Amino acid sequence: MAAPIEIRVAAEGARPSPGGTATLAEALGEARRRRARDPGAAIVVALSSGTHRLAAPVRLGSQDGGKAGAPLVIRGPADGSARLVGSRRLAPVPLDPALAARLPAAARGHVRAYRLPPSAKAPARIQAPIVLNGPPTPPAFEVFDGEGAMHPARWPAEGFAKAEGGDGPAFTVSGLPPGALSGEPDLWAEGYWRWGWLFEALPVIRTAPTGAGTRLTLDRTPYEGIRPGAPVRLVHLLAGLDRPGTWWRDAKAGILLAWPRGAEETVEVSVAETLLSVEGASHLRVESLRLAMARGDLVTVRGGRDVVIADSVLSLTGGRGAVFTGTQDSGLQRCDIAGTGAEGVVLSGGDRRTLTPGGLFLRDSRLTGYARRERTQHPAVALDGVGAEVAGNYIHDSPAYAVHIRGNDHRVTGNEVANLLAGATDSGAIYSGRDWTARGGVIANNLLHDIRGGPETEVKGVYLDDMASGFTVTGNLFLRVDQPVFLGGGRDNRVDGNVFVASSPAIHVDSRGQTWARDAVTDPQSELRAAYAAMPVESPVWRARYPRLPGLLYDRPAVATGNVVTDNLIVLSDPPRFTDGGEAAEQNLARNRGPAKIPAGLEALARTSVNPADFAGLAVGSGVRLPTIPFDRMRRSATAGAPFGR
Repeated sequence: MAAPIEIRVAAEGARPSPGGTATLAEALGEARRRRARDPGAAIVVALSSGTHRLAAPVRLGSQDGGKAGAPLVIRGPADGSARLVGSRRLAPVPLDPALAARLPAAARGHVRAYRLPPSAKAPARIQAPIVLNGPPTPPAFEVFDGEGAMHPARWPAEGFAKAEGGDGPAFTVSGLPPGALSGEPDLWAEGYWRWGWLFEALPVIRTAPTGAGTRLTLDRTPYEGIRPGAPVRLVHLLAGLDRPGTWWRDAKAGILLAWPRGAEETVEVSVAETLLSVEGASHLRVESLRLAMARGDLVTVRGGRDVVIADSVLSLTGGRGAVFTGTQDSGLQRCDIAGTGAEGVVLSGGDRRTLTPGGLFLRDSRLTGYARRERTQHPAVALDGVGAEVAGNYIHDSPAYAVHIRGNDHRVTGNEVANLLAGATDSGAIYSGRDWTARGGVIANNLLHDIRGGPETEVKGVYLDDMASGFTVTGNLFLRVDQPVFLGGGRDNRVDGNVFVASSPAIHVDSRGQTWARDAVTDPQSELRAAYAAMPVESPVWRARYPRLPGLLYDRPAVATGNVVTDNLIVLSDPPRFTDGGEAAEQNLARNRGPAKIPAGLEALARTSVNPADFAGLAVGSGVRLPTIPFDRMRRSATAGAPFGR
């Protein structure tokens, strides 16, 4: 086989090598011409070490890509030293004395002024509202210093204030510094307004001092209103620019005020909405690159097949890391995804009506710090369609959940999931719900640990919410997880061979369709009934795959029944719990038990250990096998200790 054709791309500030190009877009144009002359050629677009800066997305269409066995490869050096970024460095300018006088005392002498590019100056608002089921709209721009993403100045600087006196879109907060909101045309308020599972950000259109504090009016009422004491904070006010890592924009003057962290005062803003936009291309590889600092999604892939991102870092973006939609046999492997504003990865492929798998995957990767801007409803991995695989990943330290499952026959296996959902309530690390037809999911051989609520919050491990049915949860180790398996009204779920240590109650079963969620079952217009009507459950392929589904509406649909709960080992944990009409007699329960004897030292290990091997002795003689987690693969990091994306 002939050696691949290599087209080299010079980094920022370097001259192109002979036969090379100055930009990635130029290199792809050359690859297209080479491919037209020799359709079977193997082509590598090689990005040199250093920064490659984009002001707009690089687009690849059906005429790009390669052939089976000879993909088009876009590659950086193996050490990850090629950075593809969608940002622009800002030039410092003198600080206007009038603005300097308005700064908090702590900020004077530290805050710098920078001139914004037109794309960041022009939008009237810094972002679009963040609301339930809102479209994935990128912010107008984001700001970065030498340590990563900065955030708009806010009050309070840490934690949240309490919203009181909620009336439609208006509420009151107390404790604001005098005059803190004067001259703020682009003020925002964000928080958990009504429910702990929903974080929303909305513009403030009016403020007024009152005897009880400051009255603020939003541009709309948050979802289902404002509860007394809701945790909220104000965002993008100059009075909040009182510590490193914060910024504020004077849109009228086109000036950014920022307090950079560290010794360097270099500040960048994102300008490109996306870095790589792939539409219909097939047989494409993106390897050993660091992609960062777009306004929206870093990589979008629609259509095509065999598109793989490998050994790369995707970080610090306002939207999502990578989005695969309608693509076949594609995904990510051995990647680091961190600091995304919303989801880390979206995998949506296959055909639900025919139950044809899409073959999408996320393997052997690390995901952390995702949902940075949109703290709820935006997981590390969002699955939809049919037959996606999430295997061997380390998902940790984020306010949002790890995996959201929609669709059919997805597999979540061999992952470590830890330290999630801080500040949230009524949420779960692995979540699915409100669709009887979203069956066939397998959650197996995972380690979930240290997923706990606070004094006023409650969370779950595997949360099969609102009649989620037909899942298999098997061979998992739950360690210090509140409500590790939670069956919220569903049926035909199998929970077997799991080990629960210091995780209570081990299994929850309710029958909410008979009680407070009755309308979801009986109302033909409900989300649950609409999802059922949308799928061809009577078709031969669906009948063969899910034989209990076609007659569901005539088989006591409100009752949680047919769940199999067997062979689970329960240690230092409460036994299964049945509430809200849930009955043990409606389930198949067998051989769920604790160990014959608690080994010496186990209670101490249960408080601190994250090593499944420490608990192997529990399974001896029980018939239960602890999961084998591929720690050596998932904990690799292409960042070599450097801040993500820098």
